[in-house]
Parts: sequence; structure tokens; C-alpha cells
Amino acid sequence: MIDLHTHMLWGWDDGPDNWPQSLSMLRVAAKDGITAVVLTPHVFRFDRHDGDLTVLGLRMAEFEEAATRSGVPVGLHWGAEVAVHPEVVEAIERHRFTIDATRYVFVEFPPAQVTERSMILMTRLLRKGLVPIISHPERNPGFVERPERLYDLVARGCAVQVTAMSLTGGFGRDAERAVRLFMNHNLVHIIASDAHGAVIRPPVLSRAAEAAGAIVGPERAGAMVKEIPRAILENRDLPDWGRPTNPLRCRIRLGRWASVAWMRGRS
Repeated sequence: MIDLHTHMLWGWDDGPDNWPQSLSMLRVAAKDGITAVVLTPHVFRFDRHDGDLTVLGLRMAEFEEAATRSGVPVGLHWGAEVAVHPEVVEAIERHRFTIDATRYVFVEFPPAQVTERSMILMTRLLRKGLVPIISHPERNPGFVERPERLYDLVARGCAVQVTAMSLTGGFGRDAERAVRLFMNHNLVHIIASDAHGAVIRPPVLSRAAEAAGAIVGPERAGAMVKEIPRAILENRDLPDWGRPTNPLRCRIRLGRWASVAWMRGRS
């Protein structure tokens, strides 16, 4: 398995505080059967160094050196989780926050602020040949309350990543229900841990893949932690699992059907 979204880099954001904690996370990942991880530190949000990207670069180099010495059999890749803001397109182009040298980049929307302006920013990224990966929409009220917005982004060409613990109940019933809704409408491409520690929010994917298998089938669930992340690391197009559908339209159709049934019951 490949974990595309983790916060293992110590001392930068709300992840681990030191190298021993990072090392513990790598060991947990290896034990779970994860063979490669992407470090995606927060950018423009939650960092401890006022956005100083020089510090980020130095810390990344230190992490890579320490991980190599550790001998833990987990491959390392680099990216970022970029907070959506008015200059996000220019920032991604200037600093190349993509996963390795690919065209894929994680973006995180502010809670409950999935605006038309932010949707336009995603379209601008797509037109520049970059593919935004929407981080954990099932935990964002803006997408949970307006799932048609997530559909719109996927229809435009964005990818979607959900958090492993959302599938296993770790983020509550609302997130679990949202994941099921999104998966049932073909709006999810990737399961990742979004790990922040070795015990709380650990880098574990196996249990989530099993839970996803009950929703979309084991073959597709496996692809969300294996084939699709591999395609991203190799900068290939994502496998085609069919067209997304709009949850809002399904709700409208269900509502109309219920109304007709109610009226027939009165006659």
C-alpha cells in the first residue's frame, strides 16, 4: 500500500515534535504493510515557522537523511498540503508543491468555505496542467452540506482523497456517512491516513481499505491504496472507474418520488 497524505515531518506543523516520534510513525506504517509514504506538510496553515520555506526545505533534508539511516523499509516521497487562498495558483507554480515532480498537488479547503471563487481557482490549476487532489472533503462542512460542489470539482478533473479513519468511525458518524455518500457516487479516488502521530491518527490503511471494500468492492478499495497512488507517483493518468454522479440530483429525484408516493397514498 501507498500512503499519499501524511504529516510525519517533525517540528513543522501539527504533526510530530521530534525525529523519534517520526520514526515511530514510519514503523507503524511499515507494520501495516505500507511500502511508501508521501510527506505532505501543511503550507500556509498550521506551520510553526511563519511559512519560512527555507526551514521546510532544511527539515525535509534532515528527515530524509535520518530515515535512510533508520533502515525502515518505507520509501519516501515529497509533497505538501496547500491551503486554498487567493494566491494559491501562483504559490503552487512558484514553489512547485506537487507530489515529487508530478502534476498532482494536495489542496485543503477552509472549513465551510467552498466558494465559487475557490472553485475557479481549482479550474485555473487544471488549465495549467496541474491536478488538485481535494483533501478529506468528508471532514469539511462545506462539502458535506453541499456535496454537489465536490461533484462539480471531480467533473472538472480534480481528484479526491478521504481519510482512512473516516471510514472506520474515527472522525464520527457524519464523516463516515459522508464518505459512504461520496464513494457511492464515484467521487473518491484515494484513501490516505492523513497521519499525525504513531498512536493518535496513525499511518494505517488496512482497516480503512477493508471498510471501503464493503462499500465499493474489494477490487476498487484496493486500488484506492495501491494502483491509484502508484499512478500518481508515476505521474500517469488515473484509472477510469466510471463517471461521477451528482448526489444532489439523486436527492432531488428521491424527494420527488417520495412526494408522488405520498400523494398517491392520499388518493
